[in-house]
Amino acid sequence: MLLRKSLPPLSVKVINAELTFKEQEVLSLCKKGLSCQEMAEILFVSEDTIKTHRKRIVKKLGLYGKREFRKFIMDLVVEELMLQNNNSPQNHPLG
Repeated sequence: MLLRKSLPPLSVKVINAELTFKEQEVLSLCKKGLSCQEMAEILFVSEDTIKTHRKRIVKKLGLYGKREFRKFIMDLVVEELMLQNNNSPQNHPLG
């Protein structure tokens, strides 16, 4: 519970979506900007399987369609980068 309070809003939304391991893998690859074909090759599955995982992710996150999913991915990446920058040694009060 304390962990969720310290996480940014989009990260909490991903945790609350209760994604399967494969869905988490696909989400992670989506954040890297990979195509369905590239993800399929990496995970040794078909493009249709990737598309199915993506549709399930969209549904579990309560999003509507590709455009909203892409925006969510971009916002999630930005959020993670901001979190990394805030935790970098140069931003540490003792550093």
